[in-house]
Amino acid sequence: MKKAWLSALLALTVAGVGTTAALGEGALRVFVGSETIASDMPASKADSVESLVNKLGGFVDYDQKTGKLQVVKPNVNIIVLEGIQQTRNKTIVFSNPIKGYSDKNVPRTFNVFVEVDEAPVAKDLRIQLVLIGPDGKEVSRGKELKYSTQNANSFYFAEPFVSTKLEDYGNYKVQVQMKSEKFPTYVVVGENTFTVGR
Repeated sequence: MKKAWLSALLALTVAGVGTTAALGEGALRVFVGSETIASDMPASKADSVESLVNKLGGFVDYDQKTGKLQVVKPNVNIIVLEGIQQTRNKTIVFSNPIKGYSDKNVPRTFNVFVEVDEAPVAKDLRIQLVLIGPDGKEVSRGKELKYSTQNANSFYFAEPFVSTKLEDYGNYKVQVQMKSEKFPTYVVVGENTFTVGR
């Protein structure tokens, strides 16, 4: 996944290199972690880079004074299951991963387990699950959860979708959306799919 990220950012970088000196504007330096992706992009490309990074499931922290644009990409794993239980000794037990259902218009109950690593550091990180139908419209939305990631930016949670009516045949997406006080717009940081139909 990191290679795909770097390829997309490098493609955008190549489109902007060489015009910095001609326009007389500041240079933009793009970082993913501690790795420099671009160091001679025009500052006017910051919005384009941010838009691309958001579509790829990440956030941008841009300091105009220094020209440093830091890409923050959470690692998100999502499992759709029939059930999740926690035993007395805190062991988590998953039952029957769901790849799909054969019939539509049947109320379904399933659970979603989400593991997040390298989340943005925030006092008030908001996260929610959204179920998207084959037509691209929202079917159901989970409750908004709050986390403080100032001391640890890795966590996991599970949320049930109870008696959810899946009305169409096709692929459904379970999306994980995230925002914080520093990044005020929800961004899709991960998704998993299952199919209704044969």
